[in-house]
Amino acid sequence: MNFTSKEIITTAAITAALVPAASVLMQDTQIAHADSVEYRVITGDSVNFRKGPSTSYESLGKLNKGYKVEYISTTNSWAKVKYNGKTGYVYAQYISQTGTQLNTTVKYVNCSSLNVRSGAGTSYSVLTSISLNTQVEVLSTSNGWSKIKVGSTTGYVSSKYLSDTKTSSSSSSTNSNASTSASKLVTYAKSFLGKPYVWGAQGPSSFDCSGFTYYVFKNSANITLPRTSKDQSTYGTTVSKSNLRVGDLVFFDTDGANDGNVSHVGIYIGSNQFIHASSSKGKVVISDFTTYYNNAFVRAKRVL
Repeated sequence: MNFTSKEIITTAAITAALVPAASVLMQDTQIAHADSVEYRVITGDSVNFRKGPSTSYESLGKLNKGYKVEYISTTNSWAKVKYNGKTGYVYAQYISQTGTQLNTTVKYVNCSSLNVRSGAGTSYSVLTSISLNTQVEVLSTSNGWSKIKVGSTTGYVSSKYLSDTKTSSSSSSTNSNASTSASKLVTYAKSFLGKPYVWGAQGPSSFDCSGFTYYVFKNSANITLPRTSKDQSTYGTTVSKSNLRVGDLVFFDTDGANDGNVSHVGIYIGSNQFIHASSSKGKVVISDFTTYYNNAFVRAKRVL
């Protein structure tokens, strides 16, 4: 086959143009198959995690400040990262510029029993419970919740109940006593399940909501609460919903739009449930923190 000089020059030019592209592909492949995994930290608040390197791509969710992501590469102003098994893109200015190796932290449970949940919040299901001084591997921490690994289980716990060192028997005695009192109180409260709701009643054959909590705490824990739900909501130590313990009082605004006024009270019994004298059910019942009660929630108080 014969080639003209013009054809030879054209072929050489095309080959030269393809070499850099092939080189780029090779570099990208090398990055994708690198032996060491590089991690970076999200530095912005509620950063969009998108399917592609542009705001026109669908968001896979939000990544909060402090989240650790597996860094893959950067294209223009977008970083390709992997988080929780998904690969996507975040705006590069919202992640740390210095790569770091993922350093997990070993911590210990500092309460008698700690629920490990499927997500970062009390509304998520309980995967398992772990006991005092159980060693866990902390993978990441954000907004008061820690993603941990214990045995073969990976889940989320409230960061408040993790410590750098094991809890000695002397320092754990207070928590242990509180846990025992709470367990006793809940068992006592459950003995009144099905008792009728009667406005103004405070037991033992019938109750209204605050009459029920008043009677249970007085007769089980020797604690005399104020009589109304509004006054009870000013008693004890305020705790957040994410840090609820068994035996905590939970308060709601059930009179309409939640404007912070308390009109109902119950006792938290764990596993995202509370026991209360319900006017709508007409008796003492156990309820879940459904969307309704989550929206009506005002505050929680710890008195044990």
